[in-house]
Amino acid sequence: MMNMIKLAFFDVDGTLSAPQYLVNGKLQIGMSDTQWQKYCEEHGEDTYEYCKPVKVVKEYALSKKAQGAVLYVLTSTQGENENKGKRKFIGQHYNGIFEDVIPVAHDADKIKVIKAMAEEKGVKLSECEIVEDTFKILLETVCEGIVSTHVANIFAEKEK
Repeated sequence: MMNMIKLAFFDVDGTLSAPQYLVNGKLQIGMSDTQWQKYCEEHGEDTYEYCKPVKVVKEYALSKKAQGAVLYVLTSTQGENENKGKRKFIGQHYNGIFEDVIPVAHDADKIKVIKAMAEEKGVKLSECEIVEDTFKILLETVCEGIVSTHVANIFAEKEK
């Protein structure tokens, strides 16, 4: 029997957000790190204004919350402007679903955050879930005993 999920962590870029950024009059999915820093500086809290929420992931999050899980956004960011943009996006499209938006400097830090929060709240790692689009992180989290859900599996389940 599977453990009930008590803590769930959701990534933003490519998971809660379908990435779209207006660059030179055209929407594109991203840019180089240098261009991204400049884009975030120029757009601040509106950095994610062209991104779209992902309906099936929102439904998945709501179902986890309804089952009693406490939900967090866990996302790697490159600075405060990006953080502001993500917080505004989550507030606009996922209001009331997540307890907090937790930024980390590197994807690898996500495991540390999940482990620390699990310990702090007295929750087993097998009762924690991460929902991500980055396969490398999911391989690392599954090896730690964290329930690891690739966003594509949510889409595949929805298609059944």
